[in-house]
Amino acid sequence: MRKLLTHIGLFLIPILVVWILAELFYRTVPNTYTYKNNQILNENNDVNMLVFGDSHTFYGINPEWLSVSSFNLANISQTIYFDKLLLEKHINHLPKLKYVIISVEYTTLSQIDNTQEDIWRKYFYSAQMDLEVPIIDWYNPKKYSLALTRKFNKTWKSYRDYRTEGTLIGSDVNGWGNTYLATVDSLELKTIAKNISRKHEDGSMDFSLNIGRIQQIIDLCKERHIEVILINMPVTKDYLDLLNPEKLKKIEATCDRLVKNNTNVKRLSFLRDPRFTTADFQDADHLNAQGAKKCSLLINEYLEKN
Repeated sequence: MRKLLTHIGLFLIPILVVWILAELFYRTVPNTYTYKNNQILNENNDVNMLVFGDSHTFYGINPEWLSVSSFNLANISQTIYFDKLLLEKHINHLPKLKYVIISVEYTTLSQIDNTQEDIWRKYFYSAQMDLEVPIIDWYNPKKYSLALTRKFNKTWKSYRDYRTEGTLIGSDVNGWGNTYLATVDSLELKTIAKNISRKHEDGSMDFSLNIGRIQQIIDLCKERHIEVILINMPVTKDYLDLLNPEKLKKIEATCDRLVKNNTNVKRLSFLRDPRFTTADFQDADHLNAQGAKKCSLLINEYLEKN
């Protein structure tokens, strides 16, 4: 028996060491989650505008080009669920907040909780942005160990990226995702658009859950006299043409209804805006730095007119 236990111990020691090292890596190396959390907490007395949403606004709205003090709290694959949690966490500490931007994209309204996109991210929101995340059960061991939330190859890739780039922070001081600098190759655009549109199609037309969350955000802002701007970010025509037209119409109608029914809601739609060309895109549905500047300046025009 002693020999068996010794063999088991020798087998478990390397696993334990790898787990401890991975946990230390996630807990000590700053990333976009920890950086954004620290930045918004440090700048909370000056912020007039918060930008929420997924990667479209993360990469597509740059506070540098806005005339009001702004912070981009969007993130890759961030859903309305987390937009709402983040706003609820920070709104009482933002006395000068006047505007909240909510991104409504093709996936936004039909997105369900705990899909593959956020199956691990929710633990990072909890541990690294200090959020109470109700969809995480208290007895779930991943709540207490980030090393358990991702497959080892993903953790190893993050470590290699850190060693290569020297950082895991993918945003500037204002929260804007500043790593999309290239222009999409027009020869590859159709293939990219086809792949991304397939990835984004969940086949659902049920918007009720996320419309309810958006309405809660609107109501919370209304109590504090904050204007909510619903924004539809630009995408390439190749990508847009592959989306379900009925779903697009329902998204448009939903946005229009939210504006009509709420006095503190406005809408900016750049979805089919001809001012955006292929040169403004990193890929089929994300703006690059040049496109982000253009989009941000257009938002700023709206702010200055209102």
